[in-house]
Amino acid sequence: MTLPSSRRFINILMGMFFAGMSLGGTWQAYVGTPARFAVHRKHRHDPADIQNDQRSGGADMTRMKKSNLLAVATMGMAVAAAGPLAAKERLNFAYGYPNTSAIGQAVDGYVAALAERSGGDIDVTGFPMTLLSLPETNAGVRDGLADVGFVLTPYFAAEYSTNLFLHEMNLLINLAENPNGKEPLAFTGAMLEYTFNDCPECMEEFKAQNQVYTGGGVTPLYNLLCKDVKVTSVEDLKGKRLRAGGAGFVRFAEHFGAQGVRLPVNEVYEALDQGILDCAMLSAPELTNYNLHEVVTDITLGVPGGAFAGVASANINADRWKAMSDEDRKSLLWAGSHMTAGVTWGFYSDDATAIQNAKDKGINIFQPEDGLKTAVKDFVNQDLKTVSALFKETYGVDRADEIAAAFPALLEKWYGLVADIETKDQLQQLYWDQVISKVDATTYGQ
Repeated sequence: MTLPSSRRFINILMGMFFAGMSLGGTWQAYVGTPARFAVHRKHRHDPADIQNDQRSGGADMTRMKKSNLLAVATMGMAVAAAGPLAAKERLNFAYGYPNTSAIGQAVDGYVAALAERSGGDIDVTGFPMTLLSLPETNAGVRDGLADVGFVLTPYFAAEYSTNLFLHEMNLLINLAENPNGKEPLAFTGAMLEYTFNDCPECMEEFKAQNQVYTGGGVTPLYNLLCKDVKVTSVEDLKGKRLRAGGAGFVRFAEHFGAQGVRLPVNEVYEALDQGILDCAMLSAPELTNYNLHEVVTDITLGVPGGAFAGVASANINADRWKAMSDEDRKSLLWAGSHMTAGVTWGFYSDDATAIQNAKDKGINIFQPEDGLKTAVKDFVNQDLKTVSALFKETYGVDRADEIAAAFPALLEKWYGLVADIETKDQLQQLYWDQVISKVDATTYGQ
């Protein structure tokens, strides 16, 4: 008989132990991974219940011990009987978004794709906005509190300087000659290809954080989501406090005489509601993801443009990755292509719906004046010329000029590749065929 690996064996024992505890009726437990589990006492709110608990504490404890001994006694027999069938990988996936959001739905797709591809050998549980918040996810995955995590690299500029530089190229999509709305789909593909194939510095940054990159994602174009503020001209921007999700958006704000405020997206609602912000530079689906439609009164479309591209949507703890088989790692890469497509397509398809919902709720929708449109394009051209020097001096990205020269041509290639894409499944297959399927699971992330 083949015995499970030590980690799998421990996982089985833990699961059965806590299952045995629950049989006694006194304790409930949930087991995620062997290194992280929580035990919760049944809630008692009625004073009579509390008094009865105090009187019968000894009896309860005796019953609990008996049930625990029963669980432990049967544990060895059950493990032996289960054999290889019980030897499955169990992973948790932390993401700081609601489970109903495009991110949450993408995680559901990731879980399903991984289960199917692995033949049920890899089981993933998603933890939306609970296990780790967005600012906590990088360290949490690094330290093994989560096996898989949705990491936003611009939140950690010092750790991911080269990744951040690639993200800062996102304003290129404002300059697309024949825009068709699919520019973010193309930018995701270009980010994937460059990161996997042409950016050893990016891989070193992930390695230094004890993580393995398996997928990305890009939001739709960014708009101004404002409270009691109408912005349609260059003059309207002056003096405004604008939420910025990255250094490029801070530079945009400052260029137009506004103040860029670095703030996680999950804090935007309160900041707008309390008047700390006038507007947030965000994509429209965040109106629904974070209920911003409750505080936003005015939206200006296409300003500042660009997108949020600093997304490592399915980073895996490197210790977990290395401990898995080649076949399991191939399955994780396959799931990474689903996560990437799910995030990007989910945002893309949710964009128009979010704008229509905003209209239905009475939120004012504005188009920028021609003068503001021209000024935004002028800023992009100017910023792309200066950003390389900025990243070399500030973040030590020595190859910034080389990356800036190569990336636009790669993006143009992807504009053509996504032109006929009409479904999420087609997008996933494209990302898989063009990029991720070519990654060697045997050597990658080692």
